[in-house]
Amino acid sequence: TIGIGAGPHTSGQVLVFHDLLGMLSHPHHEEFVPKFCKKYASVGLAINEGLDSFRQDVEGGVFPGDGYSPYKMSAEETLRFEKML
Repeated sequence: TIGIGAGPHTSGQVLVFHDLLGMLSHPHHEEFVPKFCKKYASVGLAINEGLDSFRQDVEGGVFPGDGYSPYKMSAEETLRFEKML
């Protein structure tokens, strides 16, 4: 049998990995983590910080800069592309 909060007397356990890794750190979600779920990590805060940093870099024009834009079109290729528009 497979258990979802059914205790240790089943042959398998199912948990939503978002819950057991603490991926969702919104206070609303924290209120509704199932009582049978053991949180093994709290990666939600790190995910939110990473996404916020990404947003700030994009909105600030920092990303993607030249260091993260390695693919360039040649002048000839650019002209052909512009003609197709």
